[in-house]
Amino acid sequence: MPEYRVLRIDEQLYGCEELPAGQPVLCDVTLTDAAGTACILPYPDRELTCLGIDEGDTVCLLPDGTLHKL
Repeated sequence: MPEYRVLRIDEQLYGCEELPAGQPVLCDVTLTDAAGTACILPYPDRELTCLGIDEGDTVCLLPDGTLHKL
């Protein structure tokens, strides 16, 4: 599986609107691969915290779209 470096984690902006009940707070996670190509992945903030994923960490993106900290 390809490895990525977490370049940035930014909480998505919701403005003055509240999230619908049960919808998680999402962050935009900017990942870069070994070639320097970047992609942005929306990811639940709570999951990032549970997985201990922070900026600068190395992760892999699993086929089901989830991140795994290396």
